[in-house]
Amino acid sequence: MDYGHIKGFLDKFKKILSQKEVSSRIIAETITKHISFEIKQDLINIKNGIIFINSSPSIKNEILIHKQGIISDLNKFLPQSHFKDIK
Repeated sequence: MDYGHIKGFLDKFKKILSQKEVSSRIIAETITKHISFEIKQDLINIKNGIIFINSSPSIKNEILIHKQGIISDLNKFLPQSHFKDIK
């Protein structure tokens, strides 16, 4: 039996997952550049162009202070994603 078609199907998911990892890493690095705290990749969720950060209120407040600069930088680095907001 030929299972080549299954391998091709699963490779699509592998590519999608690796793209999400790269996006999360770039987002974490960009936010860390703008604020005085380090943000880890596992604290970031992306849904419909909105970035959700799971962290303390003080970190979220600092992120919101620098929100426009962060979104501007992210849209330069990841133009295909077109981020709208950070929450």
